[in-house]
This record gives sequence, C-alpha cells and structure tokens, in this order.
Amino acid sequence: MESKAAQQDPDDPSSVLDAADQARQRLAAGLRLPTGLHPALGAAVAVQLGSAAYGIAAQTTAGLAVALAGVAVFLGVAALALYQFRRINGVRIDGLTSQIVLGSGAMSTLVYLGAFGAATWAAFESHWWLVAVAAVAGGVGYALSARRWWHAYRHDPVAHADGASPRVLAVLAVLACVGVVALLVVG
Repeated sequence: MESKAAQQDPDDPSSVLDAADQARQRLAAGLRLPTGLHPALGAAVAVQLGSAAYGIAAQTTAGLAVALAGVAVFLGVAALALYQFRRINGVRIDGLTSQIVLGSGAMSTLVYLGAFGAATWAAFESHWWLVAVAAVAGGVGYALSARRWWHAYRHDPVAHADGASPRVLAVLAVLACVGVVALLVVG
C-alpha cells in the first residue's frame, strides 16, 4: 500500500496546494480553546462595561480609577487567554486575537456598543440595576459572538484566520478614546 506522500507529485503545484489545504484543515480541527474562555471573556467585558459606565457618569478621579480598573481586568483576561491558547496549541491566530478577544467583528462590536450605550445612559440616570443588566447582557452577547466566530473559523479557517490589521485596531482605539473623552467633556 502506497503512502499518501508517495502518491503526490512534488512537481505538480495542485497536489502540493491540496496537501497544504489538508494540513490546514487538520490544524484547524485540532485547535482547542482554553477552558472557560467564553465565560471569562464575557465576565471581563461585563466588568469593563459596568466600570466604564460608572466612571463616565461619576466624572471624578475615583470614577476614572474605576473605569481604568475595568480596562485592566479586561486586558488581564485577554492577555491570559491569548497566552493559554498559544501554550495549548503552539500557534497564534490573528483572527482569534482581533475577532474574539478584542471584539473587532461586526457582531461583537454591535453588542458591545449597544450595551455600552445602555449602561452609560443608565449610569447617568442612576439606574444602577440597569447598568448591571446592560453590562451582563453585553458580556453574554460578546461571549456568544466569540463562540459564533470560533465555530465559523473551524468550518472555514481560510476565510476567518485573518484579523483586523494593527492599523485598523489602532484607529478604533483612538476613536474609542476620543469618544470617552467627549462623553467626559459633554457629560
């Protein structure tokens, strides 16, 4: 019985490309997410949303410290998740970083912005129970959109492997900072 490698013609580009596609599919099928990634990411986003809403509404130094603490919680969970993924699988996927962890996908961005807007409005109105509901809903929606992306990636890794470029992420970060500053100045 001949092995698969013996059947491939090294001079035939289509057979080499076919072998590469099969290897990519095997790699994608064998990747594992860190245990508890989705709940941890959802909780970190919920904490970040709630603390940001409080900090923006409070407009004090203590409020700013709470908002920054929420960002630190999110960044800590994100860094740990990416580290664990790399340790478990031995690879890095740009799409995982930008789409799942940083939420640059369309669905996670819409969920985050909706929850952020609702939580911030509720904080300005001092409806703290509604801030908590909006933050938790945003965290759950963010985690579900991350799960959805992961399933899409596993089905078609070529279409979903690329993440947002560092330039796009930098522009989005600057716009987010300008938006927060505008909320602090206007509010």
